[in-house]
Amino acid sequence: MFTIKFIPIYLLVFLFSGSSLLAQQPAILKCLETDINGAVTVSWTPPEDLTGFVNYKIYYSKNGNTFNLIETIITPETNQYFHAASEANLARRYYYIQTDFDQGSPLSDTLQTIFLQLDNNAPDYNRADLYWNTLHDPLPEGSSGWFLIYREIPPGNWQLTDSVPNDSLFYSKPEIVCHDSISYRIGLKNDNGCRSVSNVQGATFKDTEYPVKPVFDSVSINLNENAVLGWEPSTSNDVAGYIIYREENSTWIEIDRIAGRDSTFYVDTVATPCMETVSYAIASMDSCENKSPGTFLQPRKTILLNNILYNVCEETNTLTWSQYINALPDLEGYKIFSSRDGGPFELVGQTEPGDTIFIHQSSEYDYYIQAFFESGTSSSCRKSVTASGYRKPDYVYFANADVLPDNDIELSFEVDTLPGNCNVQIFRSDPNGGNPSVIGSVTCTKPATLPLTFTDTSANASLGFYEYDLKVLDSCGREALESNLLKTIYLTGGNVDADHNYLKWNAFGGWGGGVKQYYIFRMTGGVDPTGPIDSVDAQTLEYTDDISSLPDSETQPVYWVQAVEDEGGEYGYREKARSNRIGAAPESEMFLPNAFKPNGITPEFKPVFRFFSGTEYLLQIYNRWGQLIFETHNPQEGWNGQYKGNPVSQGVYVYKLSYRNPDKSPVMKRGTVMVVY
Repeated sequence: MFTIKFIPIYLLVFLFSGSSLLAQQPAILKCLETDINGAVTVSWTPPEDLTGFVNYKIYYSKNGNTFNLIETIITPETNQYFHAASEANLARRYYYIQTDFDQGSPLSDTLQTIFLQLDNNAPDYNRADLYWNTLHDPLPEGSSGWFLIYREIPPGNWQLTDSVPNDSLFYSKPEIVCHDSISYRIGLKNDNGCRSVSNVQGATFKDTEYPVKPVFDSVSINLNENAVLGWEPSTSNDVAGYIIYREENSTWIEIDRIAGRDSTFYVDTVATPCMETVSYAIASMDSCENKSPGTFLQPRKTILLNNILYNVCEETNTLTWSQYINALPDLEGYKIFSSRDGGPFELVGQTEPGDTIFIHQSSEYDYYIQAFFESGTSSSCRKSVTASGYRKPDYVYFANADVLPDNDIELSFEVDTLPGNCNVQIFRSDPNGGNPSVIGSVTCTKPATLPLTFTDTSANASLGFYEYDLKVLDSCGREALESNLLKTIYLTGGNVDADHNYLKWNAFGGWGGGVKQYYIFRMTGGVDPTGPIDSVDAQTLEYTDDISSLPDSETQPVYWVQAVEDEGGEYGYREKARSNRIGAAPESEMFLPNAFKPNGITPEFKPVFRFFSGTEYLLQIYNRWGQLIFETHNPQEGWNGQYKGNPVSQGVYVYKLSYRNPDKSPVMKRGTVMVVY
């Protein structure tokens, strides 16, 4: 007896579908009725509350894993659907209903058709053994407490012959007939008026002894990668042949019949035993097609030799395989055979019956596993392994460490990728040197575009210079190479006076060709310059910038230095490496006009700064009665001579201006301005 339980899919979906499903109930799947042709009538109870109903979606699966939408029904009162293409007479089929509302799509339970299997091969007398599966565990609400057994004899005359409690999935009945065909179906009623009905299974019954089942002694895999079954003939005289079964989705499927009592082997050309373990069973069949008990309880399974794992560091092959079960007599162990370069297979090892792993010190071999016992053997498929030899990386070169505008650091380097699977560990010091530690790694699997790059987002180049180096670990995790050491550029400096900014930096270190020169870049107005403002030689590590001729700007100048590699670097590299960026702001210089003409050449009143970089800016305008008529915190916004949208009268007005310089020193100005028309 087989009982299969399913976890309702709607419970899984419910966990993720949001609180809207709490207010909407799904259609309740009640019955699956299979007709004699394998078509299925699906019956359900619509939700009590159909507010916001959109449609029903009927989903169907042949295996219980992959479901397909087969119908969409927009009529809410519909409670049945006829599925002609179900083929539920071949195996169990699976259904569920999704009820779509405006606010959610709850799912019903997944029900499976009742698939009836009939065994009429009791060894001593005619008996019908019926096996079937339940619709769902638990059964749908409203299901009867009894499975109904229907019997057809003669053809076209179906009668209710018996019933069993609905927690039973097995029924056995003696059939004392001379020679006749009898068919069966299983039914289950539901109080909503529908019923679930199984497929039809029939067999020929006659008053004779059933044949003795054969002794299934082995299953092996031949050179064509086909499963070969071997057995001893049945001892019964009235044996016309044998029935071959293969297990598919936990169900025994008859795949072929072999004629002849003395037939003792079968080749399955459909299964793929080199890719998966395949289970088989055999039954005897007499001239009236009465079957012996099958060997289902003691099936034979092919030995699956898994893909062989080669350890390049230890130069070993690890073989694993599936257990060979139900050997008669008991399994004695496994023999491991190998062949090299197409030569003959030789025994290279042996394990105990419960040991399904073997490690072989070898390279470039073919293998197969052979289970052995007193009366025979069973062999696996043959599999090969090509052991690639170990190769150490030949070189590594640390090409560049370039500071990005956001103070991350982009690293580029070249490493020998031909060995494959090497790993480059990146070491970085603390700011301004010391305490190197691993901050990342890059796998140099081939093929790779060189140079390899890595962006150090955990760095902050505004804190000081960093020192980087690389260590290359080979495919076995051992340190194979160490690179040159690179040192980034850390730029400092500031404003000397109103007309000069001073810059200072450390030398970039680590290039094979050394530094040829340093370029000085200055950015004003927030736009990157198209080129440097000047350059110095490799020995000069400071620079004074004359800013007296710069036009007035409301943003401070931003500087960075770029090192350029000289000729002679390794592998033809000529790199460029930037420093961090710094601002150099002089104390804000300011001019305040004493008069302005709204809508004239100077339509607004506001301070005119040179390199304003202060904070806490506040400009206020008062009339002669001390009333505040204008206020702004934006240095770029001026007073247009209006109050509440109307022009003020010509005359004198008081202004107050306050802010803090970059050194946090406060500045406060008070004065008057004349509005003229």
